[in-house]
Amino acid sequence: MDDPSRYRWIGAHILPHEPQLRGWLRRRLGSFNGNDVDDLVQEAFARIWEADFSTISSGRAYLYATVRHLLAEYARRRRIVPIELLGEIDSLSIISEEPGPERQVGARQELARLCAIVALLPGQCRRVFELRKFEGLSHRDVAQRMGLSEKTVENHLTRALARIAEAMSAGVPAQDSASVESSVIRIVDTDRETD
Repeated sequence: MDDPSRYRWIGAHILPHEPQLRGWLRRRLGSFNGNDVDDLVQEAFARIWEADFSTISSGRAYLYATVRHLLAEYARRRRIVPIELLGEIDSLSIISEEPGPERQVGARQELARLCAIVALLPGQCRRVFELRKFEGLSHRDVAQRMGLSEKTVENHLTRALARIAEAMSAGVPAQDSASVESSVIRIVDTDRETD
């Protein structure tokens, strides 16, 4: 990334959070004077400048994590560390805007469950759902691609969504693929009886 691009990225993702960070540092770290805060922020910017911006998903979280690491280094270098500084370093843990590992695992399980349910839908119904929801095609585009009327596409989509919602609300655990399959088959068979 060239220098002008780095300036723009830092201006858009880091600088808006600087006043909040400086205020927090002044309020919480009484053992720091104004020059210490300036030095700390300047060092954080220098480290951020060297970072690979493509790997940073939240500028705010990255800024605060950088400052937290700098404070930890500062505490290690000093022979006498004010006890309040150690507590303040721990409290600087900023909640990331990214989902935590437990939410990521849960989302993966839900996606696996959804895929298992979709895979068991009747052929045309499944294909309409996949084209509309996974590929983002319009009703008209799905109808043209599959050689169906838009009303038929709408009916297939409505059925697919109803069957998926019923299977999801049945509460079958994502890991139990046999239960997912039997639950979806039961729902599909029940739906066929009403067709």
